[in-house]
Amino acid sequence: MNLLPRLQLAGAGLLAMPEPAHEGFIAGGWEAAHDMGRWWDAALRLEATIGFAIPRETETTARRNLARLTDNPDRLLCNRPDIACLQPKAKLNPHNFRETLLAYNALIRWRQDPDARAAALTLVAAMDRALQPDGRLDCTRFGLSQLVPFTQDPSHAPGPAHAWFDSTGTSGRALEALVWLYEATGEPTVLALATRIAEHHLQATVNPDGTVRNEITAPHNVGHNHSYLGTLRGLLLFGLLTGRREFVTTVAATYRRGVRGIIVKESGWTPHDLGKTRFPNPHGDPVADPASAGDSAQIALWLALRTGADDLLDDVERLVRARLLPTQLTDEEIARNPAQGFKARDRGAWRIHGECHAEKGCTPDVHAAVIHTLCDIRQNVCSATPGGVRVNLHFDTDNDWLRLTCHRDTSARVRVELKRTTPLAIRLPGWASATGAQLTLNNRPQPLQQAGVFVQAGTKALPAGSVVELTFDLPGRTSEEQMPSGRTYRFTWRGDEITGIAPQDQPVPFYPAAG
Repeated sequence: MNLLPRLQLAGAGLLAMPEPAHEGFIAGGWEAAHDMGRWWDAALRLEATIGFAIPRETETTARRNLARLTDNPDRLLCNRPDIACLQPKAKLNPHNFRETLLAYNALIRWRQDPDARAAALTLVAAMDRALQPDGRLDCTRFGLSQLVPFTQDPSHAPGPAHAWFDSTGTSGRALEALVWLYEATGEPTVLALATRIAEHHLQATVNPDGTVRNEITAPHNVGHNHSYLGTLRGLLLFGLLTGRREFVTTVAATYRRGVRGIIVKESGWTPHDLGKTRFPNPHGDPVADPASAGDSAQIALWLALRTGADDLLDDVERLVRARLLPTQLTDEEIARNPAQGFKARDRGAWRIHGECHAEKGCTPDVHAAVIHTLCDIRQNVCSATPGGVRVNLHFDTDNDWLRLTCHRDTSARVRVELKRTTPLAIRLPGWASATGAQLTLNNRPQPLQQAGVFVQAGTKALPAGSVVELTFDLPGRTSEEQMPSGRTYRFTWRGDEITGIAPQDQPVPFYPAAG
């Protein structure tokens, strides 16, 4: 399986998002300003990861519109009241801290843009002014408060004084972007703001033992899953950046005890809403969000690669194979479903889907968020370590160290052709039987030597030109998942891929009907 063509397909949809009929803004999503920030992050990550080409005209228009949407005292992405297609959603929206910072970070990292740096620091200063000692935001301290009204979205409200409140949808989700921005700029003011936000959320949003706070999932809390998981991402990255272990250990515990299999089910289904169900589907279940499945995969990836929790690499690959790729709209599905009326931007896209396991198309910020995740995963399929090269995930890649091809039919075969002399280790999934696994070096059987989740290919460095193959069985099994409404789905698995489901949702189902 190769992620490259999937990312190229996703890029095609991304380039089709800006609409000439709406002055090149992204229409039909949650909010044009919000979606513009996500677009920049995804487009430049794609370019950096796979060499994806952004047409000059597209980038010129996107730069012009980013400037128009941040032309305010705070340099925060905000719909403009003087542009007709944007006026209905012209609000001061602290949900957009993250998206604005992501856009500036992308332009600083990959375009070395001094204007983006200056604008980012202006926004950081505005956020720092508005952030109160108790973690609430005094939005009257933003210059924008004199120009547009404050958003009425209840998930972004500061909450009553002297009571617990959920700020994952505002400051929490912005923390990750602040960490990226600090790494890109080295500016002390950025780290100082990140520290204030991180320390608040360590106390207010998570439990040290990893259980999810009751307030987060309480029926009256207007919570947002992508923001909650985004806050966990930020807390983890902050802990890794600063060496403050309490942040890392708390997120690791929360992933294992609260996220894995609970907020994000084994199939990858995960709700858009946490707490109050704001957007139910016809069965009474909350609509689902593949971007949050991507968040879970990235948290697992970072815990594996940066804290030694190698067993979580199984989670990363399962979420990609069982959810992120099945929920992407392919060219074949567009051709088979002409009645759906798919548009150019739906090609290769992801969306918020009402049916638990069906419906495809484009929700712009979700599409961009999943691209972000898959770029990170593709860049970490293999890693060079002091002990040699490791194959972390079974996705095709070709780099300076090796050529990796991964094939599955009745069994799995991972083939590595080395380009340099190096020790080599290949991950053997935890669900695969070690007794049924076979390792060969240049077509000669080798003993299976395991070190944790990895199989060592020999006891020393292998010369360039060596060909190593690891084969293992793909065991079949079945599982069930109960939705919040009580509706139950039955899955058929082969290894970490879903091969059948009952009942099968419509339209454009993610999985074949179970036999």
